[in-house]
Amino acid sequence: MDVSRVKDDILFWAELLAPLPAGLCAMAADLRGWTAVAAFLGFYAAWFLGLIAVWVIAVFLLSLTVDLSKPVPEDHPAARWIVVTIIGLLCKVGRLRIHVTGWENLPAGRFLLVGNHRSNYDPIATVWALRRKGVDVAFITKPENMKIPLVRLIHWANFLVIDRQDARRAIETIHAAADLLKRDVVNVGVYPEGTRSKSAEMLPFHNAVFKIAKQAGVPILVAAIDGTEKIHENAPWKRTGVTIDLRACIPAEEVAAGSTKDLGERVRALLEQAAER
Repeated sequence: MDVSRVKDDILFWAELLAPLPAGLCAMAADLRGWTAVAAFLGFYAAWFLGLIAVWVIAVFLLSLTVDLSKPVPEDHPAARWIVVTIIGLLCKVGRLRIHVTGWENLPAGRFLLVGNHRSNYDPIATVWALRRKGVDVAFITKPENMKIPLVRLIHWANFLVIDRQDARRAIETIHAAADLLKRDVVNVGVYPEGTRSKSAEMLPFHNAVFKIAKQAGVPILVAAIDGTEKIHENAPWKRTGVTIDLRACIPAEEVAAGSTKDLGERVRALLEQAAER
């Protein structure tokens, strides 16, 4: 048993359920036997579902106020907390069992995280796993995701949109991502394939994304993910094992010296090696 994972789960639900009103406990205390147990569990379930419903509605309404036309140059801890909490709920509902290897390759400072793309759950699992080490990551995503009300909140957590159909705007996103890294706001994550692969084979890379690390002068953390493609088949009835392998860290000096093409080939080779294991 992974004690740290169990501890994380207990703390997550304890924080979520902590505000249980004392009045419910008092009402259950006046009853006896199985009636008291049933009443207590009923009150607890009602409070839990009500709390979740109110919270989701509040966050939904909050997401409608997000102005995507305004850039978010600074870190907003409250917004990031909301986003990470939603991500945590998605991981619990999806019944993910995340195992991370290669923690020793995690850089001390800011970095560009680059990985393979197997599922929409890839960034969700990655953000939830890295938060164990106090590491925040803002991913670059596609414009379509920002049309989903709740998802729009990631804009406040420094997530960026890249429009691959518009070269000028794509370059602006690359500059914005590099700026976040240079100003020590947040780590940035990107999938060079551009979209998720529906097979085990990686799609061609868009090597321009490596300009982010070159412009920011930061290392590249290569993260291979596996198992997320099975979540839609298993959830919510069955757990899904997800492995995130922090394969290697390409130092900033080597990033600066290499071309985007060379970096793309190097990262791809590392990810392919992980897939063969």
